[in-house]
Amino acid sequence: VGMPPALKIFEDAISELKKQVEGIRKKLKAAIPGPGSADILNRYVGKKVAIALRSGQTVAGTLLEHDRYNCLVETEQGPVVLLKHAVDTITPTE
Repeated sequence: VGMPPALKIFEDAISELKKQVEGIRKKLKAAIPGPGSADILNRYVGKKVAIALRSGQTVAGTLLEHDRYNCLVETEQGPVVLLKHAVDTITPTE
C-alpha cells in the first residue's frame, strides 16, 4: 500500500527542514565557540591549585601564569614550568 502523495510531500518537507536546522546548528557552534583553555585557566591564576599530570604525579602550588604551551606554578620547592600537554587535570585547592 503506497503513501498518499500529500503525506509524502509533507514528510519530504520535514526532512529538508531537519537538514537545514542541523546546518544552522553547525554554523552557530562554529561562530560561537565555548570558552577556550586560556579563559578557563585565567580563573585560577594567582590561586592555589593541584595539578595532576599524565605521569600520575601531582604538583601543588600557586598558578602564576600560563601561555599557549606552558603553566608556571610556584611550589614549596620553587617555580616549576609544566608543559600543558602533560597536564591531566587542574583542581583549585582554596
